[in-house]
Amino acid sequence: MEELAPGWDALAVACHRPRSAPVWTIAWFRHALRPGALIRTVIVWDGDAIVGAAPFVVTRTGFGFYRYSPAAPMLHGVEPLCWPGRDEDVGEAMASALVATEPTPDILSIDWVTAASPLPRAIRMGWTRPRPVLVDHHEFPAPRVMVAGHDFESWLAQRSKKFRQSFRYDHRRLVAAGFEHQIWTETPHIMERLPDMQRLYEQRRASRGGAGPAFDDVFMKVVTEAVPRSGNGRVRLSTIERPGEVIATDLIISGGGESSFWLSGFDEEWSSLGPNRVNLALCIGDAMQRNEDVFDLGPGAEAYKYRFTEDEVILQGRTLSRRGLRPFHTPAQLLPFGARQVAARVVGRLKRSLEPSSERQNHDDAKSLRVPL
Repeated sequence: MEELAPGWDALAVACHRPRSAPVWTIAWFRHALRPGALIRTVIVWDGDAIVGAAPFVVTRTGFGFYRYSPAAPMLHGVEPLCWPGRDEDVGEAMASALVATEPTPDILSIDWVTAASPLPRAIRMGWTRPRPVLVDHHEFPAPRVMVAGHDFESWLAQRSKKFRQSFRYDHRRLVAAGFEHQIWTETPHIMERLPDMQRLYEQRRASRGGAGPAFDDVFMKVVTEAVPRSGNGRVRLSTIERPGEVIATDLIISGGGESSFWLSGFDEEWSSLGPNRVNLALCIGDAMQRNEDVFDLGPGAEAYKYRFTEDEVILQGRTLSRRGLRPFHTPAQLLPFGARQVAARVVGRLKRSLEPSSERQNHDDAKSLRVPL
């Protein structure tokens, strides 16, 4: 997978999907893959160019079914990638590869694609019969700020009066207390502040009752590997800090003119000065200075995100199943798809062996008359 990373990464940039860059998926596979899980990554080529990539992790359900799920769930946004405008042929090629993969998928989850994406349908139609059916379908918004063509003051003028007043008031108080806003893009500076990011993120997670993935030692290993391998400018750490003290952090992943706001945290002892709101607003301003197009606030409809934007994109999660809409209508449906194929062949041979010799001869004669068209 590392050998394929340059072409795969170029595809992620062309698709404006920074969270789907291979460096993060590979680091997650190396450090966070749970015991017993399998790696299956589909790569679609057109000549020497990678035009499709879909990393999956394979696990077994309680009934023994093989479930293919999107890789690196901690990123909340790793999706199958298709070269823009080629969803149909790339999706069908992905389906052909998945059909031939061992273990045979019983359940295939496709997450984070836009509601208008034809990819799930293309994968279903490219699957050899019996085609999987859609057994689960959910939608969720991903708020985003369209930063192209804006400067910070013009964007701020579009926010509510209360938002503008609070931001400026809090910013002045933070500066008066000796704090500065910094954007770090060099690996040594980011790595130096990762322990602060971990501490502040975990403080916020605890205050939310433990919601969200834990920023534990495994999580730290993933981030520690991926940051230096991402390339200059592809990862940014935004902080509110003064010498010896960091009180707010935001980690941003970028690529293809899009920045994606991922991990954040702040010290609640300074919450009266609004360091989280100031830090995020200044991150958006930094994206404008970099002439980017979109600042993605991540999936989820948290109320605070809509104080920064009214725009959003609707994402979909889809689950394809080889089992039909009524999965338990026969005992055979309780078997994984691969096992059902084997069982069908065994039963077929058994039935033929029990046929009278005359019927068996007629059956063989009929087979001999079949010719290719």
